[in-house]
Amino acid sequence: MTRRTVTQLLACALLPGMRRGNAGDLTMTRRYRADAQILLLSLPILHRTGVGGGSVSWREWREASGLIRQLEFTGYSSPERAAGLNRLGFIRERSCRDDQAVRESSYFGVMTASPEESAEEAHKALHSTAAETTYTAIHGRIAGSQVETATAHFTGPARLSPERRSELIARAEQALAAAPNRPPEFATTGAVPAPFLHALADAVGASNRGESQYVYGGRLYRLWVKHVEDTKAAAYFRERGIIRQGAGVIRVAGKVRRAAGGKETEFRLWVEQGAAQPVPLRIDFQPKSYLRLVFEAEA
Repeated sequence: MTRRTVTQLLACALLPGMRRGNAGDLTMTRRYRADAQILLLSLPILHRTGVGGGSVSWREWREASGLIRQLEFTGYSSPERAAGLNRLGFIRERSCRDDQAVRESSYFGVMTASPEESAEEAHKALHSTAAETTYTAIHGRIAGSQVETATAHFTGPARLSPERRSELIARAEQALAAAPNRPPEFATTGAVPAPFLHALADAVGASNRGESQYVYGGRLYRLWVKHVEDTKAAAYFRERGIIRQGAGVIRVAGKVRRAAGGKETEFRLWVEQGAAQPVPLRIDFQPKSYLRLVFEAEA
């Protein structure tokens, strides 16, 4: 991945109004309110709504090379609602696919580094007055049996006001341009699976797909999902006008784990039944042992 490509990805990711339209685009974007629960021994002890927000975008268009699918997820905290905590996470994946499977894919992500592993460490990170913080950036490419991955750490503005986003882009570009590609941590024999968002989208859209795989950061992961119709959620989202009248809702319970072994991470998604682009209505996951986040679709 060239320096110019990284610059374009970063610019599209963080600057509003820089998307290029294409004839025949199919685009679905949903925005969310983020709620948080603080857990002690897996039991909720504190709940706060509106601690941040997020968005998911699903875009498809055709080019001479095939069908291009671009998936994005963004999550962020609102410091004034999150006890001064300022966090940002973004991932964008793009794939070129034919009628059979993904032929080539690439991804880019940037997130605030958050090394806190306990509630006590997280409490110390609240109400920080630091002007800058540490970010982690990643980019990768998957084509056939080839896997390229590079990561970099850099410092940037702690509070991402619009006038400072260009500064963050420049620092991330500089860090990624100097980062070497790492070899994958698994044997690449045959076609390599797609990255995370694409694998998840395909698993959510196929009710008979219980287990699949994906690649992220040069590592191979296993993904399991189970689909269950949720009539209560369907009534809730219909009442709010988020899904069409008469539509059903499917709850997708999932878990991921490195293929080499390790701890499983569980999550839940709610999607409109039969949707061509199953962008979640709700996202529920636990990124830390002490923290549970729920992204709820806004009407």
